[in-house]
Formats: sequence, structure tokens, C-alpha cells
Amino acid sequence: MAAAAFTLAGFGGRTIVLIALAAVLLDVAVQTTLITGQHTVYQLDPGARARLNSVFIATFFIGGAAGSQLGAIAFNVGGWSAVAAFGAVLPVLALLYWTTERRSGARATS
Repeated sequence: MAAAAFTLAGFGGRTIVLIALAAVLLDVAVQTTLITGQHTVYQLDPGARARLNSVFIATFFIGGAAGSQLGAIAFNVGGWSAVAAFGAVLPVLALLYWTTERRSGARATS
């Protein structure tokens, strides 16, 4: 959904309705990722939920700050199209990593 949002934003760079729709889709994607991540972290050690959540949220914030900085660099290099392309590629790469990580983990437990 995040990749679709950035793609939509790339095509709708000058249309406020498409940018607004892209922003809503991106927010839904980020909130879904946040909740899914917290759910996973809470399953690790119920006795350390507060500490694990603190590390998770700090890492989430650092990732967002790094993405903002890289987005600014992409804008300086190639304008709005580069930002949209960069934003669309990152979630696809994360999805590819996740699918390969899940498969290798399933093989190890079999």
C-alpha cells in the first residue's frame, strides 16, 4: 500500500486530490506497519514489553528521520519524481526481504 501511495503521489504531483489520497494511503500503510510491528515485539518477551516497545519506537523514529533525509536528497537530485520513485521502491524492497526472511525461517524450523 505504501508503494502504491508513492506511485500515486508521483503521478499526481500537481493534483491536490491525488496527493491527499496518496497521503491517506501512506498513513494507513504506516499505521498498519506500526501495529503489526508492535504486535510482533510484544510476543517476544511479555516481561520486557516496555523496554522492547521503547527500542521499537526509537528505531521506528530513526527510520522515519533517515527516510526524510534521504527523501530530501532524492528531491535535490531528481525532484518530485525521484522522491516518489524512492518512496515506492523502499517498501517493495522491504516486502521482498520479508518474504525471503519468512521462508528461510520456516525452513529452519521444519
